[in-house]
Amino acid sequence: MKVMEGTQRQKKLIALIIRNLGTPNNTKTMGELMLEAGYSESQSRYPSRIFKSPVVQDGISDFVGKLDDKRKQAVTHITETKLKKSSGRDLAYITDILTKNHQLLTGGSTEKVSIVEVSKEVAEKNGLA
Repeated sequence: MKVMEGTQRQKKLIALIIRNLGTPNNTKTMGELMLEAGYSESQSRYPSRIFKSPVVQDGISDFVGKLDDKRKQAVTHITETKLKKSSGRDLAYITDILTKNHQLLTGGSTEKVSIVEVSKEVAEKNGLA
């Protein structure tokens, strides 16, 4: 983790994100992590406002890079054979979670518009577009 200035809540949130989202068995939502870091209930409902902070962005930038690499690997490894064997629901769920986490952590929108973009990328890669 980088050395940074910022509030205690920001520092705690950064540490919680890295610790919780970096493990395979995490079960906490971003809102729950924000509450644990000391943010209010109303602030935890709109986490993108907090994640746009330069302090938070700087603190999680390495982690977000790793998350983006994993998201790209997941998309790359969805082969035609795997598409045929997996349910569309499973593939959409995995892509949705990875994309939303990336968007939220980078201060972007978590609207489903980006899922369409990822779906197009997967379809083009597999010759389905």
